Amino acid sequence: MKRIDLHCHILPGVDDGAADMEESLRMLKSAAKQGVMAVVATSHYSRQFPNEDPEKFRRLREELQRKVRTEMGEDFTIYEGQEVFYTEDVVEKLNEKKVLTLNGSSYVLTEFHPSMPYSMIVNGVRELLMAEYTPIIAHFERYSALREKGHVEELIQAGAFMQMNYKPIGGKWYEETTRWCRKMLKEGNVHFLGSDMHNMRTRKPELMEASHWMEKHLDHEYIKEISYANAEKILANKIL
Repeated sequence: MKRIDLHCHILPGVDDGAADMEESLRMLKSAAKQGVMAVVATSHYSRQFPNEDPEKFRRLREELQRKVRTEMGEDFTIYEGQEVFYTEDVVEKLNEKKVLTLNGSSYVLTEFHPSMPYSMIVNGVRELLMAEYTPIIAHFERYSALREKGHVEELIQAGAFMQMNYKPIGGKWYEETTRWCRKMLKEGNVHFLGSDMHNMRTRKPELMEASHWMEKHLDHEYIKEISYANAEKILANKIL
C-alpha cells in the first residue's frame, strides 16, 4: 500500500521538528521504507512558532526536495503546507498568505488546543468554512471534547475533515486512545492519516503497527482512501 503522509515536521530548524537536513533525510528514508511516496511538510504556525514566512518554507522545501532526489530518487515528492494552530486571526493570516494551506489548496491542516471546549472548536471550523477554507482537523484523537458522543460526526457534517496519527492506531488494545481511534476508523470517521514525525528519537515515523491492524479489520478500499487517495484529491484542490 502506497502512502501520502499528510502531517509531518521535516523542514529543518523551523519548529520542534527536524534539527537539520540530515535528520530530515533520515526521517524521510525511514518513511519511504514503510511505503510513503510523498509527504506534506506541515511546519507549525502557532504562538510558540510564529512562522509567517512562506518563502522561507518554499526555499527549504525545494532544497530538501533536491537532496531527496539525489539520495532517494525522483519518485518521492515533498509538498508545501503548515499545521496551523487556530486563533481568531488565522483567517486574516491565510487571506494575507502569511501562512500556508496544503499545496496552495483551500484545505488547511488545523490544530486546536487539546483542552479547547467543543463550542470553540465548532466556532473555529465555521469561521474557516465561511471564509472558504476547508479545515482538516490535525490529530483529532488528541482533543478531549471530540471524545463526546456525536461531536466528530457533527463536525464532519458541518464540512470539516479528520486527520488521525498512525501511532495510536497501532497501540495496545487496552489503551483508551487506541480503542477510540480504532472505533473511529471502523465507523469511517477518518479521512487522512499522518505520521506527525518530528525526529528519529522520540517521534519518528511509525506506521507499520497501525497498518497491520487496519489490514486485518478495515475494508481495503477505505484503507486506500485514507492512506493516499483522499490526499491526492485535496493536494490537487479537488472536492473530497
